[in-house]
Amino acid sequence: MPLSIFNFKEMSGFFSVFLLILCAVAFSSCSDKQNISREHPCHIVIEEGEGFEAERYAFELNPGDPLIVTLTAKDGYEITGTDYKDASVLHIGGKKAVLRLDEAKYTTAIAIVTEKMPYLIRYHINMENDTDIYEMSVGSTHLRANTLRYEAMPERAGYTCIGWNTEPDGSGRQIGFGSRVDVREEEVSELYARWVPWTDKEYFITEENREGMTITGFDPDLLREDKTELLVIPEKIDDRPVTEIADHALEGLPFSGIVVSPSIRKIGMYAFQDAQAKEVILYDNLLQVSDYSFRNCSDLRTLSIQAAAAPVYSGSYYDTFPDKMDYLRSISKKKKLVLFSGSSARFGYDSAFLEENLEGYKVSNMGVFAYTNALPQLELIRRQMKEGDILLVSPEFDAAKRQFCTTNAFDDDFFCMIEADYDLLRELDLSEYTKVFSSFSSYLSKRRGMEERDYSISASFYDEDGNPVSSPSYNAYGDYIVHRKNADSDKPVYGLPLDYTVSAFPEELYIRPANREYQRFQDDGIQVLFTYAPRNRQAISKQSTKEERDRLDAYLREKLCVPVISTLEESLYPGHLLYGTDNHLSDEGVMLRSRMILDQLKKVLAHETG
Repeated sequence: MPLSIFNFKEMSGFFSVFLLILCAVAFSSCSDKQNISREHPCHIVIEEGEGFEAERYAFELNPGDPLIVTLTAKDGYEITGTDYKDASVLHIGGKKAVLRLDEAKYTTAIAIVTEKMPYLIRYHINMENDTDIYEMSVGSTHLRANTLRYEAMPERAGYTCIGWNTEPDGSGRQIGFGSRVDVREEEVSELYARWVPWTDKEYFITEENREGMTITGFDPDLLREDKTELLVIPEKIDDRPVTEIADHALEGLPFSGIVVSPSIRKIGMYAFQDAQAKEVILYDNLLQVSDYSFRNCSDLRTLSIQAAAAPVYSGSYYDTFPDKMDYLRSISKKKKLVLFSGSSARFGYDSAFLEENLEGYKVSNMGVFAYTNALPQLELIRRQMKEGDILLVSPEFDAAKRQFCTTNAFDDDFFCMIEADYDLLRELDLSEYTKVFSSFSSYLSKRRGMEERDYSISASFYDEDGNPVSSPSYNAYGDYIVHRKNADSDKPVYGLPLDYTVSAFPEELYIRPANREYQRFQDDGIQVLFTYAPRNRQAISKQSTKEERDRLDAYLREKLCVPVISTLEESLYPGHLLYGTDNHLSDEGVMLRSRMILDQLKKVLAHETG
């Protein structure tokens, strides 16, 4: 079972109390705790330096006392560490970091290491005269940088801004609010606001509501006269905000694009039923929308989500997915091995070891979370792969319906995973999926009330339980690398035995959907190989006897359209080689599995070349 997302509010509260308690400790005397008198205090000084401010700079400590000091990076800088070997810097959100000294030993001065943010994004905000320009320094938290959110935009009467473009005339690459942009190609990245005019208010039939105006219908005569291709819901009508679109209000609209402005909070049932739109633009401050709002929109292919609200999942394991996609994008033109599963892949490989021993292959670990649909993830991955690449899949059988692509339905967890780069959604063809709008609405509801975070916060700042770490918890490949000792016992962690029997995985429900997706990769010249996710040997059902496991292994080898490179038995580990769950490997387990996978991959590659 996956670990729960940590509660950011609880974590924030913990730090506040933690800092207050530690800062209240009396500081005196320095050296060995048992031998040095308190009459000789140890003075700790934080050297003033460029790029940061500290809440205090000078302290007296007792021997062995800890020191925790909050640091704040100045604009254009990021705090990267310290020169003192016994101290560490922990990032706790936005520009804030904490200097931590676990044990005072002697009088010393500590220097904080900062770096100037190496990249700059220049935003051209007001495209009427291009005099409103905002420059933002970008750090190295992510391979690609998040753009400004919609809240940064000034109000422009009669217009709504639908994101950024790389060209002043809008002919370049479109980038959504809060989504990611390449910044390493040149020193300064220029982005231009894309404003679109509101559709004339005379077009709409409205009525007043408690907060503003509700659109209840439209004038069909004006509709016939309108020659534009884009419908833009006005943010205001008669100086009152437009906040709702009523049930059935705008059925059958002929526009190829629809912009539901950020003033809208509720979109009613069948509001855009039978509309001919190919693209819809929404903002993530919505309160209500559903699949029924866009029922029978058969031409709809693209959903563009603009970030109007602050992210809340920054720093969580959900947040690793955009980072992993960024890395995969950076190696898209190179020959590569892509590892895919749920969290068992995050905890299950030493990608550096595989890359060192697979000549000519870059390695990317795309495992995040097994309990969300694998289908849209795999489609995003496929778009960054090319002929000659290898996809190694290892479905987690306790989440088999999602891992074997048995459904095309979206879920709210997928939106949690793309929160830091909604533009990933624009790469998917909506006609291939269901429950898109309803899942988006569920996601918005789930995150409502959660603590606001910042895009600059990285999942690598925290361990799996949400505790800050002094060194990154993820490497560039996407592996989770926090030290994980072996368990004390072989006993399962959860009382959820897994069924490894043929009857549990009927061909029509599991094998055929997986084969359909694997075939898409193969049609692109990408080799797909199948292996098994690791599992505690004791965390399987009584029905999963050795004979049944062998039958299942033979069944999958026969029915899957891709090679199975390992046996099911090789995926069953003694419980002490797992960490905290029944499918997350310890450090020792990771190395054993990586060596096994390497041997199997080499056999496959040798057979192909031999």
